[in-house]
Amino acid sequence: MTNAEIANTLATFAQMLSAQKENPYKVKAYHRAATKIRDLPESLEELVRDESDLTQFSGIGEGIASAVKEIVLAGSLSKLELLRGQVPPEVASLSQFPRLDPARVLRIYKKLGISSIESLKERLESGEIQTLFGTRMVQHLQIGLSASHTMLLYGAEPLRLAVEEFLVGPCGADRAEVAGDYRRRLETIENLAFLVETSGFAELVKKVQRYGGHAPLLVSSKSSAEFSLPAGISLTLKRASKNTWGTSLVAATGSKAHLRKLTALTGPISSLMKSSFPSETSLYENFGLAYIHPELREGRDEVDLAAKDSLPSLVTVKDLRGELHAHSTSSDGAHSIEEMAAAAKVAGYEYLGITDHSQSLKLAGGVSIEDLWKQIRYIDKLNERMDGIRILKSSEVDILVDGSLDYPDDLLKELDYTICSIHSRFALGKTEQTERILRAMDNRYFNILGHATGRLLLKRPGYEISFERLIAHARQNGCFFEINSSPDRLDLSAENARAAVGAGIKLLISTDAHSTRELGLSYCGVDQARRAGVEKSSVLNSLPWPQLKKLMKRS
Repeated sequence: MTNAEIANTLATFAQMLSAQKENPYKVKAYHRAATKIRDLPESLEELVRDESDLTQFSGIGEGIASAVKEIVLAGSLSKLELLRGQVPPEVASLSQFPRLDPARVLRIYKKLGISSIESLKERLESGEIQTLFGTRMVQHLQIGLSASHTMLLYGAEPLRLAVEEFLVGPCGADRAEVAGDYRRRLETIENLAFLVETSGFAELVKKVQRYGGHAPLLVSSKSSAEFSLPAGISLTLKRASKNTWGTSLVAATGSKAHLRKLTALTGPISSLMKSSFPSETSLYENFGLAYIHPELREGRDEVDLAAKDSLPSLVTVKDLRGELHAHSTSSDGAHSIEEMAAAAKVAGYEYLGITDHSQSLKLAGGVSIEDLWKQIRYIDKLNERMDGIRILKSSEVDILVDGSLDYPDDLLKELDYTICSIHSRFALGKTEQTERILRAMDNRYFNILGHATGRLLLKRPGYEISFERLIAHARQNGCFFEINSSPDRLDLSAENARAAVGAGIKLLISTDAHSTRELGLSYCGVDQARRAGVEKSSVLNSLPWPQLKKLMKRS
């Protein structure tokens, strides 16, 4: 039994629990365990039969470990079979697609008068579901009905580490290094590519087929192989020697557009393989090129800039002096202002901005006018007694449908700065949505546009806006844009971030942290900024607070 089969059973159990309106924390625990199990290189069946302790893996407690043992030893999960008998047939049939939310699907079934997956697919393809339920529902169905997974870059990180350790451990590779889309830090990943150095590639391929219990071999040759991983994405291995490592890594990392531009200068990759380039740097230097960071290898102007030694000096996590977008228990955060500040101080930050949601966002515990006044006075008192970090008074202010901001000006004036975001009426047309933001930017207390397009990767597309018009208006009014580091946002996109910086507009790289743990996600936004060629000088929170404060005061 493969890890994927075990994970699917657990995910289906979570789906049935959700249909029975079970404790949502229990549902999430089973979903998280299923995700964890898909990433594991060890065969859970073998571990169960060896009577190993499954709770050694994070996310697998006693209850879930017991369920896994039953799935392996009995071939099924009795609690799941019991639940299947208690739910309507149309819900039970969803078990083939454990990522579908039963509540959403039943809502569609009731509205359209259907009761099968086949009918659901037909209505999806016809566009009827798009018309009646909107893009977010369509996105959920497309993901839930898909046979393969596309993973968030952040979600692929534990899988990358597990595969790497498996290659150099049980498989005996002398060296393994990730390449491809992952190394270029693309937002979502469909394939994980590795370069491997080994004297026995054929034997390594055989061992990789045992990853997670079973990773089917899709195609192979003397120097490459592709597998289907239990996690749902594919794994590509390419063999390289010490002497060709640099050339092979360049070839396995760059996009097709990048490689076309590079080989126009260097000659074909096949010819480069005849020379000894043990590192990427040695190859670049041989052709008079500065080292091109993987995040830039997309086939834009990076090769020309490398030839002129004019590549940007990319921003790093160490360049960030503070966090300007964080939530506390005053709205929908998990930790208090003091706890968030303490964690920010441990992270080495000089300042932390508290940006709890504004009054209109009721679902996120939006802070009333009266309570924001209290919070301002409370932060002032905290700053009098806290050492080593300054807490900044702010808010994530909703941009209302008419373009006005969600607090009166006399209150906004008391804040150190504002992050202004859209959380409602996503379906407005492109012109209306753009005008809405432009009007908001005209408010003198508007500083930073938060997650500009409102997208959630693999869940919903962003609302339509004219980013060119927003750039022009922001430049005229002295406004800025955020790169939101939340792994399922990464909004701005690299393309939009590049355009903003090209127009001379500084960016904020922030985590939108709702807990102390999430303060550690700044690297996700930094990755996105690096893909856009952003330098430290273009990042707002690379500045000390006195300099940043001057930028936040609009005339």
